[in-house]
Amino acid sequence: MKVNESVLVVDDDLDFLKIISRILGSKGYEVGTAPSAGEAISRLKERFYNAAILDISLPDANGTELLSRIIEIHPDIIAIMLTGHSSVQNAVESLNRGAFAYLEKPLDPENLLSVISRGLEKQLLVIENRDLVEELERHNRITNTLLNVSQAVSQSLDLQKIIDSALDRVAQSTGLEANFVYLNENDHLLLKSHHGLSKRIVQAMPKEVGKDSGVIGRIFGEAKPEIIEELTKEAEANLVFLGDGGYHSFAGVPLTILGESIGILGVATSFAHYFSANNIELLTGIGREIAIAVRNAQLYEEASSARALKELDSMRTEFLANVSHELRTPLAVIKGSANSLLQPDVIFDEQTRRDFLSSIDKDADTLTRLVDDLLMMSRLEAEALEVKRKPHKLAEVINSIKDRLDNLTAKHHLRIDIPDTAPPVAIDDGRIGEVLTNLVENAVKFSEDNTTITIEAHPNGKEVVLSVSDEGIGIPEELHHKIFGRFFQGDGRKTGRRKGTGLGLAICRGIVEAHGGRIWVESEPARGTKFSFSLPVH
Repeated sequence: MKVNESVLVVDDDLDFLKIISRILGSKGYEVGTAPSAGEAISRLKERFYNAAILDISLPDANGTELLSRIIEIHPDIIAIMLTGHSSVQNAVESLNRGAFAYLEKPLDPENLLSVISRGLEKQLLVIENRDLVEELERHNRITNTLLNVSQAVSQSLDLQKIIDSALDRVAQSTGLEANFVYLNENDHLLLKSHHGLSKRIVQAMPKEVGKDSGVIGRIFGEAKPEIIEELTKEAEANLVFLGDGGYHSFAGVPLTILGESIGILGVATSFAHYFSANNIELLTGIGREIAIAVRNAQLYEEASSARALKELDSMRTEFLANVSHELRTPLAVIKGSANSLLQPDVIFDEQTRRDFLSSIDKDADTLTRLVDDLLMMSRLEAEALEVKRKPHKLAEVINSIKDRLDNLTAKHHLRIDIPDTAPPVAIDDGRIGEVLTNLVENAVKFSEDNTTITIEAHPNGKEVVLSVSDEGIGIPEELHHKIFGRFFQGDGRKTGRRKGTGLGLAICRGIVEAHGGRIWVESEPARGTKFSFSLPVH
């Protein structure tokens, strides 16, 4: 039986229509008849027929003209032309216009049925081939889109960059107008990124959603896609912002990896009834790509945190060893000098006594400085550093510590270049004096004797930039981001210099930032180092 296969017979001979209808009906075809071209066109506009049998001579149109109209309406139809007066010209013209066959009356029923059967087989093959091509093109589009998203999210291990890049690429590849991502953090879904939404809509978006709240929570909890065709008719609280923003359709897919939901991807359009099964299949694939990249970034962050903690613990251990050494060395000098002076059976001359006392005084200052650094670091970490800012001229600040700087640079050439036009700065002069002293001491530690150390200032709009530069060994670029960290100590000190605690530059950064400024380094190995920091103009 030819179930669901239909044939339209067009002929002005009513008896012929009845006979053909009975023959085709007996073979299981659904038969429609039309005595004129006009009625045939009306029927074909109402529905699709698999085949059409057309008389070449009709009262209101030529059969070949009707053939062209029919093929315009249904390009896949199998058209069979009939004529009572065969001619080569009519046959050629009919076939050229798209007819499948050209038959003469009176018809041989078996021949007609055979032609229809062959035609329907051809039609089925054409439709199946076209469906296969369309399916292949659809898979290619999906593959290309997923590849685009995958490339975007694989270019970074920074979580925020991954999500931002993914949403941007989703918009480019799919044409979707708006999209956003929520990720699970501490048992809540937090808004992580969005694309294509106006500032007003973003302000109305919930920044945090409960895992069992509304559509967003349901998609996450059930790990299933969800479509809402008409947002304006929905009362879902956490999607109100889309309806109010003029969007009509919403689709959300879970971000899942290894069976675990880690968030949701939501998309919206201003067109109602937009999302088909193919759309959801594509969005689900995109969601998988995003979920994999997000999990990789999270694992990387966890590994980085573990490495950072391990490194910090190692640095802290080294710091404690250094502090112990820094404490023991001056204490040993003080203890030895004091014991010598207290010997009852030894009388020292005045110069020797003064040398012992000078050593005690110098190393007591060293201990005081070390204790001050430790206390300063403690205040900075507790964000309890007191900064009393008043307007000061930089030249006055440097003059107040000039003796200390001269002592530090006794074996170097100290050059100070502070222009008279430098405006006053709003600072705690004592704290900034500590910064300059630390930077100069650092320069001395890492540069050879008889080289130049320069302090200079450059007004820069609403701030003044102070710099301390040397002609020393320089700092590799890969260490620039580490040197202001706690406990960090570079290599390459001059022989005989103590290692220190690794707190000096961290203290400098804390003091400068407490003033609302910033500090940075410019350096190349063997070409010297320049530390600069900014201070706000009074």
